[in-house]
Amino acid sequence: MLVERHATEMYRLAAAIVGPVDASDVTQEAFVTAWQRLPTLRKPDAFPAWARRICANRAKNWLRSRSARGPAVSLDADDDLAARLPDRTANFQHAVEASATLAPAYGSLTDDQRTVLALHYGLGYSLAETADALGIRVGTAKSRLNAALEVMRGVVLADQGASSEVTP
Repeated sequence: MLVERHATEMYRLAAAIVGPVDASDVTQEAFVTAWQRLPTLRKPDAFPAWARRICANRAKNWLRSRSARGPAVSLDADDDLAARLPDRTANFQHAVEASATLAPAYGSLTDDQRTVLALHYGLGYSLAETADALGIRVGTAKSRLNAALEVMRGVVLADQGASSEVTP
């Protein structure tokens, strides 16, 4: 029952941190860990925040070990960008351009910065909820979010400056 109730949110969290290709594996690992540690949960009402923290930690561990495994590759024929768009009627060209602009910037973030950005902007958590999900103070979450945005701005602006200098 807990898996059914929280699977979508946990998957979205994992996908926001590690990407959609690895999100199912991370989500499964998070639920297995939660099941193993369930006897240690003192307040059943705290399960959602507790499970988010487990999922975020599993995702960060996955990112750390990704370099040893190599980049993820999907073998699903229908696993293309259009299928992953939240609104399939959205302007596909705009989504591709935005992805091409933000991907290098997102890749420049540390695991902690990526996680805070994914929780706050990707999943819409407040800074307090983000901090709670990660087991950190709100001030730390704010600091990581600010640092992530600065890194992304720097990379995007540098890329825009480099592309404007190139003449066809």
